[in-house]
Amino acid sequence: MPRKPVTLSMVGGKGPRQRIWESIRRLSAAADAGDFTEREIWGAAEGRDQLEMTAIVDYRRCLIAAGVLVQTSQPVKQSPGRYRLARDEGLEAPRLRRNGERVTQGLAQEQMWRTLRMLSGDTNARELAAHASTPAIPVAESAAGAYLRMLDLAGYLDITAECVRDPQRRSQQARYRLRADRNTGPRPPMVCRVGAVFDPNENAVVWQQQTVTEEDCIYGN
Repeated sequence: MPRKPVTLSMVGGKGPRQRIWESIRRLSAAADAGDFTEREIWGAAEGRDQLEMTAIVDYRRCLIAAGVLVQTSQPVKQSPGRYRLARDEGLEAPRLRRNGERVTQGLAQEQMWRTLRMLSGDTNARELAAHASTPAIPVAESAAGAYLRMLDLAGYLDITAECVRDPQRRSQQARYRLRADRNTGPRPPMVCRVGAVFDPNENAVVWQQQTVTEEDCIYGN
């Protein structure tokens, strides 16, 4: 099934938060590493001409709320506030809500995607839920069915058996197999509440029902 074309404003395949995070790490790793201002974050960011200061302010607040960033001085008259990286969490930008809470709703999708990549044959919603569930993150059969349907719409799956609903016979769930050419990498394509599929392996929204950004998909804003 062909994928719907999408248009996103990204730089080098990276969204604003990823570019902000890389800028913060870059400033922190400098030879004279110390604290820095929001303006300096903007100045060190990739594609800064397409990066709004409001995005930096919003993400800075998230990072402070999560304890990843600390404020070293308050703004005074003409002197801006300064900040320091307290905890470097690696290459990928921490996925945080405005109150500093971690975005965790994608964990079940991560487990289902990992399972799909490991399977040698096809599967249905019931089997996928059973194989992907863990004691910490159980996967509901309904969630597995919804994930499979969205991946199918986005062109990741082949249908190997159609769904059969017949009151005179035993119902049969649709069966799917991951297409080899759409096994895009280890990170799970994320089905978003705004009705889209975002693939972090490709840094792109690959299917959508309406206009969205990659930030909408990751953070649900």
